[in-house]
Amino acid sequence: MAVTKLAYYPGCPSGTHAIEQDISTKALFEKLGIELVEVEDWNCCGAVEIEDPHLVYALNARNLAIAEKDNLDIATPCSICFYNLERTNRALREDKDLSAKIRGIDPALDYKGTIRARHTLDVIVNEVGLDEISKKVVKKVPLKVAPYYGCYIGRPSEIGFDDPDNPDSMDRLIELIGGEVVPFSQMKTKCCGGPLMMTKGDLAFEMTKKILEAAKAKGADCIVTACPLCHMLLDAKQPDIEEKYSIKIEMPVLYISQLLGLALGIDPKKLGLDKNIVSTKEIERKVI
Repeated sequence: MAVTKLAYYPGCPSGTHAIEQDISTKALFEKLGIELVEVEDWNCCGAVEIEDPHLVYALNARNLAIAEKDNLDIATPCSICFYNLERTNRALREDKDLSAKIRGIDPALDYKGTIRARHTLDVIVNEVGLDEISKKVVKKVPLKVAPYYGCYIGRPSEIGFDDPDNPDSMDRLIELIGGEVVPFSQMKTKCCGGPLMMTKGDLAFEMTKKILEAAKAKGADCIVTACPLCHMLLDAKQPDIEEKYSIKIEMPVLYISQLLGLALGIDPKKLGLDKNIVSTKEIERKVI
């Protein structure tokens, strides 16, 4: 493990519907011995709503430039934030005219391209490494788990850090801590419909329902994800989906930082498990 300090970009969901991801990420990285320094006065990455690429580049150039001042790679637990940070990083490195245009908007956007943008899952698996993590595991998590990656972790392939069609970063962590990965390859990268929530909510619910039902059919005790938008649909909206379709799913949905944190002996409240919508009590009970 080489990295000991990272600029931390929590992203907008961290203070609202994904507060448990933010809490558990900080607790987990502290346990792993990595200091997270929150990017000072960070701004929104533009998410998926802003279509003007130059505005997206400008928003993310500012966050990158702030992290660059401290010579720290920037890490985020949000898949969409990671996508926007890294695509901006690559675009500004490769296109000098674009870089000059963005810099011309505001001198504060003078990003020189000397740092990397990372997803926290990438840091955990590929920087800290499974061997190092295994030394810190104090509890086994004998659960059947459906790892759900969503759209952005591996796509596009030149930006993502995992296989875009069959990612396995979370699979390996699940197996490391004593879990069983249920056969979920056909659903693990299917879109949950998150970007459609505000415009075509019924379609988003239908897409999420298929993921939840597939995990239940495979006998999963829980779903794990690394994306706050996916978690919102799968967890927070699960009661609404059950009501809409007159079904009972009752599927706990954890962030991978929460599940791994349990294996490392972190208290459930320090992982924000009391903030999940679908109860995680049965999951906590099975951790030994």
